[in-house]
Amino acid sequence: MQLANLQERDAVSEQFAYIPEAREPLSNRQVDTIRGQLHKFMLIPIMEHHTRWFDGGPVSIGVEARALGSDPDNMVRGPSIHVCNGDRSEEYIRFDVFGAVLHYHYCLPDAEHNILWGYDPDVNGPMIPWAVAALRDRLPTMLRSAGADQLASEIEQMGWDASVLADVERAATDALKARDDDFDRAKEGMAWMMDWKKVHPQFNTVDEGEY
Repeated sequence: MQLANLQERDAVSEQFAYIPEAREPLSNRQVDTIRGQLHKFMLIPIMEHHTRWFDGGPVSIGVEARALGSDPDNMVRGPSIHVCNGDRSEEYIRFDVFGAVLHYHYCLPDAEHNILWGYDPDVNGPMIPWAVAALRDRLPTMLRSAGADQLASEIEQMGWDASVLADVERAATDALKARDDDFDRAKEGMAWMMDWKKVHPQFNTVDEGEY
């Protein structure tokens, strides 16, 4: 069985550009209230064929039309907004606008970790306009929270093309809408997530406490 699992892992590995070193998972504790939790794993890689990219100069913003679920009556859909450096080699911020608990991540590529924050729509309103406003008004600060100090300084000194945010908001809003292929995409998304778990076993584990 172990040999079969290793062979399956090797076959799956070919579809991902980079896979972190495998480590033992810490736990699988799930919580409803999320406040700055340090997760010692890398997030699910972007599904490029479901993503539209917008070039902002020193940053690129991708809007991925996500869907997850194995049952037509129990699936979620919505945008995952990815904030990367200009050549998309590193991701630093991710807003996930789907599921029961809306949330966002600071991605820490050097440590191969991420910091997860829950989003409260009762206080802040719909998440997509809030995320767009945060990128417009707070991008350098958020990048520093993800450890991207040099990129944050470059944006402060040279600026970036924030005009793309109008298209980002439209694309993210479109990703909320029902589509004929929702269930097919949901099954595809679940398979993609499970494949990532096979090659990155610490995925979806939580370090106790807050960061």
